[in-house]
Amino acid sequence: MVVAPMKRPLFLLASVLSCALWLSSCDDSTSSGQTDSITVGDADTIGFDLTTLTDITTPDAIDVDDTTQSDATQVDVTHPPDATDTTDVAVEVSDSPDVVDACLGLNCTAEQHCAVAANGTGSCVNNTCADLSCAATQRCELQSSGGALCVDVSCAEDLDCPLDEFCDGQACQSDLCQGGVTWCVGFDLHTCATNGSGEGPALPCGSPSPFPSTCQDPGNGQAYCDCEDDWDCPAYQSCNQGACGGAGAAPTCLLPPEPFSNVLPTNEIKWGADYPSVSATNAPFPSSTQSVIAPIVANLDDDNGDGLINELDFPEIIFLTFCGSAYTTNGVLRAIHGGGPNKGKDFFASAGTTYWHEGDPLNMAYTCNEAIIDATASIAVGDLDYDGIPEIVAIRETDGILVYDNTGELIENFNAATLGGANPSPSIANFDHQGFAEIAVGRDVFTLDYDTNQVLEIVDRLSGNRAVGSNGQGPSSCVGDIVGDDRLELVAGSSVYGFPKPPAGVTRRADCTGSETLPEELDFCAGRLVLVWDARTLNTAATREGFCAIADLLGADQTAAPSPANPLDGVPEVATITGGRLQVFNGQDGTLLRDINLNAGGGGGAPNVDDFDGDGFPEVGSAFASSYIMMDLQAASAACPAWPTVITDGLPFPVTNPARTPNGVDCVNDADCGAPGEAVCNSQVGVCTCLHNGWRRATEDDSSRVTGSTLFDFNGDGAAEVIYNDECWFRLYNGLDGEVLFKEPSESRTRIEYPIVADVDNDGNAEIVFTTSTESTFCSQRTASDGNGAQWRDHYNAGLEAWGDAGDFWVSARRIWNQHSYHVTNINEDGSVPMFEAHSWLPYNGRLYNTFRSQPRTSGIAPDLVVTDLQVSSPNAACGQLSDQVELVARIENHGDVRVGPGVVVHFEGTWLSPALVEWLNDASGTPLEFALQTSLEPGQALLVTVSYDAANNAPGTLPDSVKVVVDANNQERECNELNNELVVPVVAGSPEPDLKASLGAPNDSACPLSISIETTITNDGATEATDIAVRYYAGDPDQGGTVLHEETIPGPIPAAGSVTVTPSFPIPIGLTIDLYVVVDPDGAISECNDGNNKAVAPSEVRCDVN
Repeated sequence: MVVAPMKRPLFLLASVLSCALWLSSCDDSTSSGQTDSITVGDADTIGFDLTTLTDITTPDAIDVDDTTQSDATQVDVTHPPDATDTTDVAVEVSDSPDVVDACLGLNCTAEQHCAVAANGTGSCVNNTCADLSCAATQRCELQSSGGALCVDVSCAEDLDCPLDEFCDGQACQSDLCQGGVTWCVGFDLHTCATNGSGEGPALPCGSPSPFPSTCQDPGNGQAYCDCEDDWDCPAYQSCNQGACGGAGAAPTCLLPPEPFSNVLPTNEIKWGADYPSVSATNAPFPSSTQSVIAPIVANLDDDNGDGLINELDFPEIIFLTFCGSAYTTNGVLRAIHGGGPNKGKDFFASAGTTYWHEGDPLNMAYTCNEAIIDATASIAVGDLDYDGIPEIVAIRETDGILVYDNTGELIENFNAATLGGANPSPSIANFDHQGFAEIAVGRDVFTLDYDTNQVLEIVDRLSGNRAVGSNGQGPSSCVGDIVGDDRLELVAGSSVYGFPKPPAGVTRRADCTGSETLPEELDFCAGRLVLVWDARTLNTAATREGFCAIADLLGADQTAAPSPANPLDGVPEVATITGGRLQVFNGQDGTLLRDINLNAGGGGGAPNVDDFDGDGFPEVGSAFASSYIMMDLQAASAACPAWPTVITDGLPFPVTNPARTPNGVDCVNDADCGAPGEAVCNSQVGVCTCLHNGWRRATEDDSSRVTGSTLFDFNGDGAAEVIYNDECWFRLYNGLDGEVLFKEPSESRTRIEYPIVADVDNDGNAEIVFTTSTESTFCSQRTASDGNGAQWRDHYNAGLEAWGDAGDFWVSARRIWNQHSYHVTNINEDGSVPMFEAHSWLPYNGRLYNTFRSQPRTSGIAPDLVVTDLQVSSPNAACGQLSDQVELVARIENHGDVRVGPGVVVHFEGTWLSPALVEWLNDASGTPLEFALQTSLEPGQALLVTVSYDAANNAPGTLPDSVKVVVDANNQERECNELNNELVVPVVAGSPEPDLKASLGAPNDSACPLSISIETTITNDGATEATDIAVRYYAGDPDQGGTVLHEETIPGPIPAAGSVTVTPSFPIPIGLTIDLYVVVDPDGAISECNDGNNKAVAPSEVRCDVN
């Protein structure tokens, strides 16, 4: 801090006055006639200057401001001067002899002043805070010498203050509590503000979700509300590793929606073979490349070494491929890395029982007919047995259920005889809220358990006896508690089934004794699902089969259109698509509520539900033989008419589709949007939108006519975009009016697949993933000219593609999409299956999903990358000295509300004063020195970035006079504050300090399962000793969310160039293979030359199992 000018203390004024009064009483007969004077200098200096001494003949010889006096020659010095007055005090004395300044020649320090004793001698004495009058942006601080100073503590933000202080907008203040510390009071979570400025509002743990969230306090200042997923957390918190985290307040880091035309997708991953090749490039089993299923996304491996597979790891993309045109057989199960250093590369491939794992030779021998999966049946992923490791479910080419482990190895092959259709779609749910999860396919539920070798197996099959949930292909069924009895139901077409309660103590049908009498016990033992309702039995107009979706579509008055006057009632409906019709049923009893003939050429893909147009109400979308249709259940009106005519790419807009006049009108509230009940104000963008916005867009699907689609609000404007692949094109439509926002050639055989949306690389932004094929030749435009001398088919790829926004403008999405009937609450983001599934159509602490086959939306939240520190040290010089080789350690923090992913670039720029030069620092090859983040950076997290620099790498040949570090130097992240991405520090040798490093020996597991031990050496490569050194051990990389295992303090001191070796023992999680890390001084309590070398990892993994 800067020392501020100090106001002259009162005791100095009193000394001057007493001296002056004494002088005024002298006999002037000795005067030589010369005129002398004494002037007391400005208050900005301590002490005063004796400049002139003058004879004074007037009686009023003394004039002192800010004192109480009876006349000019009497001064009352018992009252202090005005605290804000710094008027110079002038003393004039007449007819006096020469006066010697008693303070002349004294060199008092800034925290001292000169005091004159009664005998007339001066001396330096320490200031006290009582002597000083500090300004509002100053603080009195005692110095090591014992004296006091007014120091400048002005600030504009917290970064201007020391770590243990916060900025109140004017001046730094001492923390009122330890920033970020949390504690429990009953069920409420209390938090100290992150800047230490005081306690924030208490957050009540719990939500309307089924999970019983409570406040958990481990006693380390890190209390939390426990959770399974975000919907269990207080508002504005999210769930990570079973703990709710986040500010718990409305985000402050917000950005307005960006027009979608500015954020068009670009390709991020292309796996497979470019046309006309049919052999995958640099992939195992390369002749199997064609793919026509909906891919799925989940974390399959432990990337951060903490022994856990969860949302802190990089997801994998899982899909099926086939050879040639054998699309119903020979399916190879594949997984590729969605993010991280191996983004887009193969993780595993399974062809029957021939397995390829990452690291195996790519030329592993196989034949196409070794693969056994139905290549166009859907797949699902989830942790079936709750052991923390996901399993993958696929359909055998001969109607069986296949279960694979997370590495692609087959662990169960169950003969199911028949599954009700050509390409069934499995779903995962826990129907009985206990034990293992179940697998549902069509109208069948398969139960799971361990065999005698503790290997997962399918035990029983329970079946319904009405609809199977097919629509020409499939079946595809849905799961949810639609009846409201706290039990999950299985929706297949227009039939709804329940899972029967088994007899007490019975977990498998083989345990039944034959003495059961209750209806549900009899059903369970007979392998029958309970028929909850069958719509066709109630109304013959109801179609038996169809693809389904579950959502709250209607208001309390189910006969009327939903509207602001008839809002959604929080009760689910079932929507089905079949034979070119949309039907909507009462979810509780099966009453047919809507029956709409869409006249779209039959068929129809699995329905999507989301808010297409930003009016706050859900719509339904589906693809048919010749068009994609957005079905708006709200009533058309004069200002918002229906659009009956199909809109075709490249043709004029049909005149038979009248303009919807409210759309796009600026608004603040609904009253600005015309007649009530016709339009509302979309507050996300401040424009009106009609309540009815149905539309039809021409597509091509002359084959299956049942291909699916998905939705997501990529730019956060409140209206979802539609993603659809027909036989020719990958398209994105504007959900409001069907405008084609993006179009890319991409051929597909079109079965029941659809594109999905997920954050596949853990970068805080959504990506689109879809499979592709080139073998069908179904596209009528494949040989047409692309206008650039090639045909459209020349752009085709057989395999899989992932597309994202190059500028990371797209909003965040979940890191999982696990099955064909995905609806958010059916799967936790870490891959675990909810024991009690939350209702996907209800609000949870401000979160409203109410979607089906769509990700939950986020809007406006953004990251905020800040450089908060930069250390400069030389590895080949003493701490506090610099050579021509330096290490630059930058601290990068995310002050925003959403994570950023790997790849964010940090650059370093040097400034030389003589001769003047500013340029990027170079590495040894002469290219700009930069560092790309290797991990995700979560909100509130910090990373240390270390680079080495040699002065010879730039033309001056000397170290720069200053260095500027720039995070997000390529401007690839859209941040809420782009002005805090830089920090400039002078390149100067610092003070001698410690420099702590750690090294680990091999873990000793001889005491497992009770504990492990590990030899740890802490070395001080610095120039001064270190004491009270914290040493913290982690399971997994702490920069990637590693879990704290143990901490201890080494009292020291560890002298410069000294070291200490300790061998602590502590328990580790049972049954997990972990990378053991250590960080010395993890909280930065010791000021060091280099904080970037405080982390170490053990040379080998460690695992403890129960004996």
